[in-house]
Amino acid sequence: MPASSRGQDLAPLPSPLPAASAPVALPQVAPVPEEVVAPPPGPPSIDIVDPTPLPASASLQIPGLALDERPEPLTLAEVLQSVLTHYPLLQAVERERGIAAGRYTTAMGAFDTNVNMAGNALAPGTYENYRSDFGLSQQFMTGGMTAFGGFRTGFGDFPTYNLGQKTAAAGEWRGGLTIPLAKNRDIDRARATRAQAELDIALAEPVIERSRLDYMRAAARSYWAWQGSGERYSASERILQYAIDRDEQLELKVRAGAVANIERIDNQQNIALRNGLVVQADRGVQQAAIDLSLYHRDAGGRPLLARRVRMRPVPLPVRPSTDLYQQALSRALAARPEFQRLSIQREKLLVERKFAANQTLPAIDGQILGNQDAGYGKSPLSGPEGLDRQVLQASLVFQMPAQRRDARGKLQTLESQLMQIDRQLTWAQDQIRAEVQDAFSLLERAFEFHRQARQRLDLARLVADAEREQLRLGRSDVLRVTLREQAKFEADVLEVTARQEFWRAESDLRAADTSLGPESPGLLPAAVLPDLR
Repeated sequence: MPASSRGQDLAPLPSPLPAASAPVALPQVAPVPEEVVAPPPGPPSIDIVDPTPLPASASLQIPGLALDERPEPLTLAEVLQSVLTHYPLLQAVERERGIAAGRYTTAMGAFDTNVNMAGNALAPGTYENYRSDFGLSQQFMTGGMTAFGGFRTGFGDFPTYNLGQKTAAAGEWRGGLTIPLAKNRDIDRARATRAQAELDIALAEPVIERSRLDYMRAAARSYWAWQGSGERYSASERILQYAIDRDEQLELKVRAGAVANIERIDNQQNIALRNGLVVQADRGVQQAAIDLSLYHRDAGGRPLLARRVRMRPVPLPVRPSTDLYQQALSRALAARPEFQRLSIQREKLLVERKFAANQTLPAIDGQILGNQDAGYGKSPLSGPEGLDRQVLQASLVFQMPAQRRDARGKLQTLESQLMQIDRQLTWAQDQIRAEVQDAFSLLERAFEFHRQARQRLDLARLVADAEREQLRLGRSDVLRVTLREQAKFEADVLEVTARQEFWRAESDLRAADTSLGPESPGLLPAAVLPDLR
């Protein structure tokens, strides 16, 4: 019977029911002689407590939250897809790709083509001259080589000690190449930074994947909590309906004098108490819907409050197969993002170690430089006055710190850091194995716990049904029926919680082995839930 129509089937009696906190005053019946048979006293006038609870989630109207009242059931895949598409924290973590790409672009700046220009005019003065200089330099990613070239002009009068600044009418062209022969040949700071920035792009993916699994796991747990809250609400509705239906029967019996009026008053107390249970269960539904709205969002990304019309019964647990643990462990050891993250961090340290080893080498650089004057006005004279200069120069430069403590200290540090990464990889393997074991153990125990909870529910339902039948036949009372129904209600709630916790554990196991996602069919087939009422 819907909550909104419960009170319509119960006609209230003339006078109001006393307050719950005040004792109920029973009518005082004067003693009569034994020979006088007094007619049974009529029932006192009482009003039935309004059994109608607050409509489920109807009172929850929060500005800024949209209501999801679509009739089709809300599936876990729909919630997980919403997390992938609209969850703000996951979108924030996904910006790591852009951050890493920006760092890579910054690292590539070391290989930019450098353009240099300068102009100088000296006039008036003892030596009036005009000079300009244009140059290009480019560092290559192969062999650590650097090429440079340029063009300059120098016109006017120059002192004898600066005659090298003077050029022919068309200026002077120059070009050259610097080649490292030992240090910085295989790697240098610029190439090491570029390689590490490239690894940072790859490192963003396991970071995003770890966050994705965490957020989806939280979304799945919120989803099953929301589904369970709906079933607990239904259980509270059922126990309330028992008391309401019984009140109709007791009213007739009280009017006929078959039972004492205190029986109906006791049942009225149950109606008030169970109305409170419905209100509390409704609060649980609202709270679960609010929690779920953090993950369940509309097309615009706004939190979406799923109404009870979208709920479906939580499926029955399915016994985990013996192969499920090994399958989950194999997937986890092969695909967990922790391994990828640590492996990429190890590669970054290997790049840094290679650069540190490079720093222990002597700096031996070879350089080839050539320049040529061009244009009219070239003087064939040799010496400082000659303007037909054609120069080819080769040089060799050597430099090395004697102790090389800076480079050797870095090598020592990096060797220790690599050992740390190796130990962390071993720990991650042990930790992930333990996490999968724990999730599978929880899944197994949750199945067994639900089996016991289901047996208790079946027995409690049989006892409650039998006690209500005894009451109908006049062999029991409201107190005993109330106790039986309360035991059945507690068993009902426990069975719902056991089912909910089983599928939470299933989601935890799927998160542990990286198979949790909107496209994943799940580790276990969902059984059809029978009527547990």
